[in-house]
Amino acid sequence: MKKSGLFLLILCLLLSIAPFAAAKPAPNLTRVEITHIGADDTGWIMAGLSPKPTLYGQKFYIAVRFTGYPNPGRIFFYQNGNLIPRAEVTEPFGRKGLGNPHSVWVYQFAMPVVYGNGTIAVRAEGIQGGRHYDTIYGVTTVYHPEK
Repeated sequence: MKKSGLFLLILCLLLSIAPFAAAKPAPNLTRVEITHIGADDTGWIMAGLSPKPTLYGQKFYIAVRFTGYPNPGRIFFYQNGNLIPRAEVTEPFGRKGLGNPHSVWVYQFAMPVVYGNGTIAVRAEGIQGGRHYDTIYGVTTVYHPEK
């Protein structure tokens, strides 16, 4: 009798914990939005400003907000319709999750300042599906050597 009571107690404990242990799939990517652009000597500016100021520095920075989860290996950047080589793009500042639970992520990327001219586009594919992009027009950057 003691063994069956102990078994029942353990079974009840395991069943009560099971709902908390079940992992839910990552939400599909539903939106990609360029929020800010910047350069070393200029700092960040909102992407929606018009006209956009000229950015100065050695690196061009772009902040992208993803709603849902992008596949990190399937995020692509384009300048004037041309793919920017993956080796030229870095993620120097990491990622910041927003929302509860984190359903929106802001990623920040850097690349050589020469890629920050003209039309800049970001295209991403989600971990669980979805393909979205955003474009910003009229970006101007000027190489400004370090002081």
